[in-house]
Amino acid sequence: MASFTNSFTFTHRSRSWPTAKIATRSASASASATTSLNMALTPIGPFCPFRSQAALEIEPRMESLNGATPEFATEMARLQLDMQVGQMPDPDRLRRVAEGIEAAVDDWENLLTRLKLSNDFQTREYAKLTQAHLASHGQNAEEIATMMRWQSQCMLALADNRPPPFPPAGVDVMKMMEQAKENAALGKEAPSMTQMAAAEKITSTPFTGEEAAFESENVREEYEALCRDHNGLIELGASYATFDPMGKLAYLDQVDSIEERWDVFFARFSLLGQLNGEFVKQCNAFLDSMGLDETGFRQLLRDTHDIMRKDAERERGLVA
Repeated sequence: MASFTNSFTFTHRSRSWPTAKIATRSASASASATTSLNMALTPIGPFCPFRSQAALEIEPRMESLNGATPEFATEMARLQLDMQVGQMPDPDRLRRVAEGIEAAVDDWENLLTRLKLSNDFQTREYAKLTQAHLASHGQNAEEIATMMRWQSQCMLALADNRPPPFPPAGVDVMKMMEQAKENAALGKEAPSMTQMAAAEKITSTPFTGEEAAFESENVREEYEALCRDHNGLIELGASYATFDPMGKLAYLDQVDSIEERWDVFFARFSLLGQLNGEFVKQCNAFLDSMGLDETGFRQLLRDTHDIMRKDAERERGLVA
């Protein structure tokens, strides 16, 4: 039986940074980066510390979905283990897990719908990140939801000693299995809600506030300007869906610009060996748990914004 955890909503909240002053020193001392990711993740995409009101309002639902996943995945793993050793799983447990799958799919689809229909850029970006990550594994949200519901029905049939239902129409089960094998051969782990639940571990900040570079007034002013401009851009994006197509494209250009500014700022601290080592370590752990590296994460974010650009161009009637 295939695993049910073949989907996820790309959600993460790093520790918030001050918007107009340097962060106070954390308990972890500043250290040069010694892990494989020397630049660390800049505060872009899901790692942006500046939150829109819409993102703040929807975060409890994200946390609820992620929080329920580990226990759910453990039950599923136990069932699979029983079947691998030729032991018939307990029918009541099968029914509980099947009902849990249905509830999880309902919650996941409702969450994605809310993200997609939001006027806010930041919440829409979450939905497009999910779409882009699934697409990189040859999957989409609709197929995943359909397959999970089918797995739930198969488990109920097994619990009732009935023949399993036919695979859902319009879903190529063999193709999905081959894609999973290909991803495994390439070392690409399929997106998983379990991964995301385990991945929310970035609690540190990239700077302690006592790095030597901040002794420079120019550096302090640059940092404060970056925080101010980025926060302002997030606030402006609260009505992103109401922008006309050219306005959406212009907004995405501004997002790219602020990301480039963060890259330059982080690069300076990286060269000086003044990025918080604990922050870099946590970034590596997050990427590892998602089966990504820094290049893969940045490509995923580019793919996400490309999807949003194509959506805007489609509104203009320039793409099919």
